[in-house]
Amino acid sequence: MAKVIVEFLKTHGRYVKGDVAGFEAATLAKWPQDVCRPYDADASATVEPQHVDSSEAQKAIAEAQAEFERKGDELAAREADLKAREEALAAREAAQSPDPAPEKTAPAGAPPKQGAKT
Repeated sequence: MAKVIVEFLKTHGRYVKGDVAGFEAATLAKWPQDVCRPYDADASATVEPQHVDSSEAQKAIAEAQAEFERKGDELAAREADLKAREEALAAREAAQSPDPAPEKTAPAGAPPKQGAKT
């Protein structure tokens, strides 16, 4: 028996909308009429343009960009303030204590002397 090729209009069993499959005519007669229709390979799929309102998304993007710029300016100001405070601290420390003579210490990573009596 010849199979009838159909295109599914909605989910039925393991098939989903848009699937194309072939079945015996007796099998198709048992199914509801709105599950599938005969497949037409020559029919062109019609695409309807849809209007998408992106004004809300554009508004949200603009607000986010403004917030990023504001936060960037705030961080730059805080960084400049921190740098000024570090320089002031370094100047105060330099003015308060004279440069002591360097201590003679073992180079970094050298093991301690063992058994030395002091």
